[in-house]
Amino acid sequence: MTHSVSRSLTGPAPAGSTDGRWRRPRALLGFALTASLAASCATGASGVEQDQDQSPSTTSRPSAVAQTVSGAQAGGRAFRVAPADPVELRIPSIGLKEGVIDLAIQDDGTLEPPDDWDDVGWFADGPRPGERGPTVFAGHVDSASGPAVFFRVLELSRGDVVEVSAADGSVHSYRVDRVEDHPKDEFPTREVFGLSPEDELRLITCTGEFDGADRRYLDNRVVFATAVS
Repeated sequence: MTHSVSRSLTGPAPAGSTDGRWRRPRALLGFALTASLAASCATGASGVEQDQDQSPSTTSRPSAVAQTVSGAQAGGRAFRVAPADPVELRIPSIGLKEGVIDLAIQDDGTLEPPDDWDDVGWFADGPRPGERGPTVFAGHVDSASGPAVFFRVLELSRGDVVEVSAADGSVHSYRVDRVEDHPKDEFPTREVFGLSPEDELRLITCTGEFDGADRRYLDNRVVFATAVS
């Protein structure tokens, strides 16, 4: 039997995650960054089948992160241009190699999930690879027809390498520091989206028990990684 699940991912991110650098305003795409990222999954690690209206989501709301920030400083200092957008995500240990799409904040302040089960999305109003702070990627764990793009992200552990190619041809490598599971209604928004002094990366998908009544997974898997030189 299949189960229909609401499409959503994570929640609101704290203000200031743009690292104070200038970037042009970006239109919000309607992506819910809430802790129900798992809701988009079907027939996944949990063995639960779900409908194609499911999607990963998280309960925290990163709406504050979507604010544009001017890098101009008093005294006539020049603008600093942000690094290039990510265009491809690769995780050799699980055989993942996918292009990425932009994700934004929905009207309710949550991050929208990718429409396609095989798409990897990144929070386009947050930091980019090469900047201080976390570049956040999200994807579905499964669908009604089987495993989705982030299904094997559940296999990642400390020491695994994640690579991101940017639009300017640069390649950024990250090593997994830790992997955590959090209930969607207790999503650690500040820890996932908040500013940090390092160039970091986050991967978010769904996991845990499937709630048949609400048609969603109850937890989010969050992978934390830091840039390696």
